[in-house]
Amino acid sequence: MTYKIYRVEDTSELDSVPVAVIKDYPLEKRDYKPYAPAILCRTLPSLILRMWAVEVSPPQGSELLALLGLFGDGTAPLLAAFTPGDGFSLSLMAKGGAARHPLPEGLILTPHSGEDLQGIYWGGTAVIPLNALEKIGGGFSLLKGSAFPGNFYKLCPGPQMAHQGSFFPADFKADPFSPGSMGKLLVI
Repeated sequence: MTYKIYRVEDTSELDSVPVAVIKDYPLEKRDYKPYAPAILCRTLPSLILRMWAVEVSPPQGSELLALLGLFGDGTAPLLAAFTPGDGFSLSLMAKGGAARHPLPEGLILTPHSGEDLQGIYWGGTAVIPLNALEKIGGGFSLLKGSAFPGNFYKLCPGPQMAHQGSFFPADFKADPFSPGSMGKLLVI
């Protein structure tokens, strides 16, 4: 399975981009599997990430994550995290944990929450300048035909409504952020 990253002119075109729906909840014994879509695309100067979850009351610790192996061999991927309200962070994962980075200059963050026919939702859109990503992790390519590993996650540690879901199947019993738990993200 491959997720395709398309180029758009701006955020007004996000409704025309393929959606990665997080629906693989392998450890879920109940039927609590929040609907959580993600969109990843690019403009000429930026990478756009939009993630949201349909949850009436997000449990404490609830988060939406995008793991993007943009840099080098993908072994130190970028981790973008949304939390309910206006929370957003960028981290570079390396052996021994994640090194959190200050939000880059030029980042446009638009948290959103509300209610529609699907239910009550929360999430956000981050427009991250490509030059800011280079400062965080080094060089990378988003040219047509390039690919890198990645995955999208909906996580909540609990104790109430604990769940772990992903777009590509992930090994939640061992390391859901390992290279074996990532799929292919292809730039179109």
